Amino acid sequence: MNEKLKTYTELLLKWNQTHNLSGAKTHHEVEENIKDCLYPLGFIDSFSSVLDIGSGAGFPAIPLAISQPNAQFFLTEPRKKRASFLKMLCIELKLDHVKVLDCLVQNAKLPKKVDLITSRAVASTALLIKHSKQFLSPNGAFLFYKGSNVHNEDEEIKENEIFHSQTQRIYFYRRLK
Repeated sequence: MNEKLKTYTELLLKWNQTHNLSGAKTHHEVEENIKDCLYPLGFIDSFSSVLDIGSGAGFPAIPLAISQPNAQFFLTEPRKKRASFLKMLCIELKLDHVKVLDCLVQNAKLPKKVDLITSRAVASTALLIKHSKQFLSPNGAFLFYKGSNVHNEDEEIKENEIFHSQTQRIYFYRRLK
């Protein structure tokens, strides 16, 4: 794991002790979450800009931003303590290509449309698409980190839009045409 990911792990565990940012409480748990966040890089198309919905403790946006330093990232997080944590991370990790917006995604003000919209454990696929599609470029894609309930959601999901990791994480990936 690179140095920035190690520092992210340390800072998350430290802040987590008092602010309960994530369910990950050990180095191993945080590292597994980081692997989970980076796994889609093996099957998604390249991108130059990302909007992350409900960034929370930084999964998946921070590991993705660390691994993709040439892409621009916009993180939306309405809860003040989590947004503060994310802003601190950007300073500590020198993530100048990441901007934290402390608001709900539907209230975000972005300077441009993005190539990729991500979210992890925030809302149903249909709701995420509804609140964010206006920010997606015409050839952009949605990447949502989902659980086994993805097939019980209101959105019609095709089999070729579902990917599985070895840890049983389910990823929803839809590219607009």
